Amino acid sequence: MRRFQWPLQRLLDVTAQREAAHRAEMLRLSRDIARARQEIVARRRVIRAGLRELAAHALPERIGRQEIVMACSARPERDIRRLQQQLRDLHAQRQRRSEQFIRTRNTRQTLEKMREKARLAHLREALKHEQAELDERAHVAFARRARPAGHARETTGD
Repeated sequence: MRRFQWPLQRLLDVTAQREAAHRAEMLRLSRDIARARQEIVARRRVIRAGLRELAAHALPERIGRQEIVMACSARPERDIRRLQQQLRDLHAQRQRRSEQFIRTRNTRQTLEKMREKARLAHLREALKHEQAELDERAHVAFARRARPAGHARETTGD
């Protein structure tokens, strides 16, 4: 039986590689999103700690220090806003990658279905060809057995 070769196999392989690359990119973006969220939480924790420390002081002392604490928390607040924008950008990138991943996965699945159909058609064709050969052999064997014994000597030319 002739070996099955599908002409679109290379396309299927490349599509599977693209799908894996999209999956890896989505994983990287998810890690970056988690890192940005952790950074936001850490910076907010620093601001809250400063405000808690400020709240622990008596009112006259707190009023004097409040301006310093607020001025010092302005930088972390800017960083938090920058990180939040970065987080939104990362979410948008992940959404785009997710859409690309889904399209690529659907393409791969379609190609795999087409390959399976072609493989089954090849198998059916090979079995049909094999059955035809077996039928031909059976006909030849039957014809040899059905022929009279003397007839075989006459045809040899002796």
